[in-house]
Amino acid sequence: MIENPRILVPIDVSDPDEPALDLIGALRPLRIVLLGYYPVPDQTPPQQIREAYEQDAKDALVASARRFADAGTDLESVLVFTRDRVQTTDRVANEYDCDAVLVTGEVTTLSRVLVSLKDEQNMFRVLDVIRLIMEGNDLEVTLFHADSVEQGSARSELYLRGATDWLVEQGLSRESIFWKEPTAETQRSDLLDLAASHDFVVMGEHEPGIRERVIGDLPNSVHDTTGRAVLVVRKERGG
Repeated sequence: MIENPRILVPIDVSDPDEPALDLIGALRPLRIVLLGYYPVPDQTPPQQIREAYEQDAKDALVASARRFADAGTDLESVLVFTRDRVQTTDRVANEYDCDAVLVTGEVTTLSRVLVSLKDEQNMFRVLDVIRLIMEGNDLEVTLFHADSVEQGSARSELYLRGATDWLVEQGLSRESIFWKEPTAETQRSDLLDLAASHDFVVMGEHEPGIRERVIGDLPNSVHDTTGRAVLVVRKERGG
């Protein structure tokens, strides 16, 4: 379980794509680290870009931070000028001991959340984040078993039923929790179809390392295909 989760929210302060207000409100129970990054072109000295645009970047970061603060969020912010957004995201997530990273996307309303569960070791970390989000919001949650199993298999049903029972034991309404089992052949397409019909997606990190999991691979595919915001819950780090 995660004690008082901390979420990293990266924002390009050269052209801010800020999270929607409904999403900011849903994340309010979580601690936020707002990473304002300013891209530095190749062959350009970072100090040159910083000297030219630092005040603009600070102003954009302050404006974004104010939206979270107005919602009553526990917030820290950090400004970075970087050539490598992925490496910077990974480094800051580690430095601030973040439990999850948000890939921002469009959210018009927030009533249905898709939760993709796969790794049994990471399952309860994902469910902990969902529990906190659901406690402060009137949401429906669809649990999706992202594993190559036959539809309706005993293992898949046991996994999803156990996740549902745990959430209910934490005080959440069983009537607000649904589940969906994919087949091995339709697992990825089912996830993308479900993501398109939900307002927000939460999934676990499939492998250690944010470089492959947040910026690329499945979370990025979900975001690029559907435009939805995706929150990736990281596996527990050693030490």
